[in-house]
Amino acid sequence: MTPKKALITIISLFLVLGFMAIVFPTDGINISETLSLRFPSLADVFPVADSSANKKHDPEDEIRAMMEATRQKQFAAFADSLRFYEDFFDSGKTRFDLPNNDPTWFDRFFLHLQLASMDSSVVHIVHYGDSQLEEDRISSTIREDLQEEFGGAGPGMLPPVLKIQPQTTVHWYRGALERFILFGPKDEEATHSRYGPLAQFANLNGTAVIGIKRRLDRKDRTKVYPHAGGYATIKVLAGKRGRLKVKLDYDRTFTTVVGLNPDSTEKIKTSVKMVEADPPVVDSSYTKLNVYTWKLPDTTSSVKITLTGNTEIYAVSADGAYGVAVDNVAMRGSSGTIFHRIDSELLAESYKAMNAKLIMMEYGGNMVPSISTSNIDYIKKLVTRQILAIQKANPDADIIFIGPADMERQSDGRWKTYPALRMTIAALREVALENGVAYWDMHRVMGGNGTMSKWVKREPPLGFTDHIHFTRRGATHMGDLFSSSLRMYYDFFKFRGRHNISDKKLRDLRNFNDSVDTKKPVAAPAPTPKKPVAAPAKKPITEPAKKPITAPAQPVRKPIAEQPVRRPAAEQPTRRPAAEQPVRKPAAEQPVRKPTTEQPVRRPAAEQHVRKPVAEQPTRRPTAEQPAKKTTVRKKRQRRDDGDTQVKRRKQDVNRTQRTPGTTGDQPKRKVRKKKLDDKQKQESSTNSSRKQPTTSTTRREKR
Repeated sequence: MTPKKALITIISLFLVLGFMAIVFPTDGINISETLSLRFPSLADVFPVADSSANKKHDPEDEIRAMMEATRQKQFAAFADSLRFYEDFFDSGKTRFDLPNNDPTWFDRFFLHLQLASMDSSVVHIVHYGDSQLEEDRISSTIREDLQEEFGGAGPGMLPPVLKIQPQTTVHWYRGALERFILFGPKDEEATHSRYGPLAQFANLNGTAVIGIKRRLDRKDRTKVYPHAGGYATIKVLAGKRGRLKVKLDYDRTFTTVVGLNPDSTEKIKTSVKMVEADPPVVDSSYTKLNVYTWKLPDTTSSVKITLTGNTEIYAVSADGAYGVAVDNVAMRGSSGTIFHRIDSELLAESYKAMNAKLIMMEYGGNMVPSISTSNIDYIKKLVTRQILAIQKANPDADIIFIGPADMERQSDGRWKTYPALRMTIAALREVALENGVAYWDMHRVMGGNGTMSKWVKREPPLGFTDHIHFTRRGATHMGDLFSSSLRMYYDFFKFRGRHNISDKKLRDLRNFNDSVDTKKPVAAPAPTPKKPVAAPAKKPITEPAKKPITAPAQPVRKPIAEQPVRRPAAEQPTRRPAAEQPVRKPAAEQPVRKPTTEQPVRRPAAEQHVRKPVAEQPTRRPTAEQPAKKTTVRKKRQRRDDGDTQVKRRKQDVNRTQRTPGTTGDQPKRKVRKKKLDDKQKQESSTNSSRKQPTTSTTRREKR
């Protein structure tokens, strides 16, 4: 075949196939029920190209679409975690009320805590408060929890003269120190405003010694404080005026090798000695302050600071090598309205020297009894003035205001919450949020009005009987609640750090959650009205009704048919108990059981048998021992009669010997001896008989 003919053949073949594709039915030709003949159409062989595919694709649009899909996927993964945190921040009982409801308000403070371990610095938290903080209450729990998380040790800043001892540290002083405080009586105030960060100072004129030691022998501790010791950084804040020489002694542990152990290891002996530290590093760059700092080579739990000169001592600090420190500043009777009276420049330098990054103000309880609608505005202005004074002295620090707890007084014989408490809390919260300060509501945390009575009645009690102050257990519990709330915000901080969630991304996440939440209630209402209307609601009523009718009937009949339960009853004629007649033998001893009818008397009888030598039986058994009493009387009478007969017989024998001549002197003596022997035998026989008569019952009891 020539090439021309081959080409014509191929073309004609394609034409025939195309004609068949056009003519052949699209549904095919059914040859039988299971067999059909189909032929592909031209559209199947030559598909038409999509006109939209000819359009140009924008790569940027595709990238944006992919990023949006990834973003939506991430948002869906973070939605549950974010919703958990948001629910706590909105409605948690222990939550913080934050300015602008911003849960990222603590970020700056948390960054300072994380950097403390990197640059080996100590971040101080100054906890001011009223008498609720005395003995280092509440502060010690917060300190322990934060030091466990971020590192640190020691009690923080302490005044040079401390009247009320803390529960974690022993503080003592002696020498020429005179104390001045700003929150006490007028006669204890100074003539100037240089009070320092603790609102008090001590004037040194001569030589004085201050000691700080970890407390170990506290019997009534409600919590163990392992981080209370371990001092590595010691500081003294003193005034710029005057002169001062300081010396530090501390307990140092020495180890020496004293031999070898049986396993060939070195045998080490440890000893603790008080040694003098190297001279301190003096920072005199401040205008009104000198800071003396010791960095100890080893940690210690006991230090002694010797001060010589004439100057003002503002604070002494015992901290760890790095981490966090919480300073307890308790002011009995104070409402926290004294900070504007402290020298602002000295206060600012003190905060800077101690690296204070968080200030907590726990006040309001002493205001409640005197607050009314007439002076509430004045109180708000006064509190605002204190917050502004601290912000001016330390603009880099965050401030938390802790409101008063539930307080009660007696009215008509019942304990009731102070009427002005809620008004005071509302005013303090308003002032705090307006000035960019966080607020923590202890009244809400406790549970509201009337909660203090419940805390007082708990066992062990969490509140004192004055229905105002916490016990140590109550203060520990409140400190734990504060720490757990703060930890929730720190977990949220770490959650955002792990997933690189910026503030903009956080807003987008919230919008995504809001859109998801708004979609859910739209779809939900559709099935809800149909469920109660639909007939299937009746089926579960009839089906469970039938099941319990048949099901319980079978289990009831099975135990009836399971007559192994009745076999023990039927097996009683096996005479197993009858065969155990050796057990009944003591029951057959009826003479022994006769006195058992008097069982209430038998138990003391057993005790009296032990006490026979005491001869107290007649008093305890008057009925049983009456025959014994008769026998004793008979014995006495018999003895008397026998004695009389013996005397009479002797007289008769003497008379006989005197009357009858020719008798020797030995005969009457022999007769008297015989009579004595006879009398003894009679007496023995009579006593035996008398013993046998009353001792019939007692002998039986002795045999038992």
